[in-house]
Amino acid sequence: MYRTYQLVLTLGLAALLPGALPAQDISAEQVLDRVENAITASSAEIHLRMELTNAAGSRRERSLVAYAKDSGDRGKSYIRFTAPADIEGTSFLSLEQPGGGEEMYLFMPVLGNVRKIAGSQKSGSFVGTDFTYKDLTMLGGGSYGEDYQASILEQDSGRYVLRLEPINKDITYQYAKMWVPSSNWFPTKVEFYDKDGQLEKVLTNTDLEKIDGNWTAREMTMHNVQKGTRTVLQMEEIHYNTPISDQIFTTRNMRRQG
Repeated sequence: MYRTYQLVLTLGLAALLPGALPAQDISAEQVLDRVENAITASSAEIHLRMELTNAAGSRRERSLVAYAKDSGDRGKSYIRFTAPADIEGTSFLSLEQPGGGEEMYLFMPVLGNVRKIAGSQKSGSFVGTDFTYKDLTMLGGGSYGEDYQASILEQDSGRYVLRLEPINKDITYQYAKMWVPSSNWFPTKVEFYDKDGQLEKVLTNTDLEKIDGNWTAREMTMHNVQKGTRTVLQMEEIHYNTPISDQIFTTRNMRRQG
């Protein structure tokens, strides 16, 4: 299965399954399977604009490009910031491992070296955004089934609301809630609750468009309700099923492009 979600819904990608099933016919685990297996593309190149808003309402923008590719027994994803100058060249690499989990690497030009993201660091802020490193591998369902135990809280003929209990020690949320319409299996909202059971962050996916057979969220917003901050990702350009060299997904490339 192709794991574009490991990067993007790092950046909001999902595909429509042929024929939605009635909500009462499948279990919570099967809902996650449909979310996870919805991608039909074998690769993706995405150009994005990121807007960060702090608690005082001040905004700043960043530009970035993201790549994802199916490599048989594991997915690969790569993000590189292209603007502004103070973050240009910063990059993030995630490599899914055949036995489960993923290896993550961060390159920052100011430091001049590639740093491996350890398990305890995966719940830290990704380059000052409202996403954590681990969020980037879970968004949209790419690894929800591996990282969470799911149960159905609500269901009707058009949607499911799932409760997700973490089974991965790298996840610091107590639990999450995810809204999934059965029309396309694309999560429209995910709420993340902290260790005290208080709502911490809300992810919303909007402006859905079907591109080359894939449902794509043109805009994703991660709102930290406790800090009053938010990070918005807007897709400006996307190409599916284009040739992408495996050399892009290497730490050597991170240093070279930095």
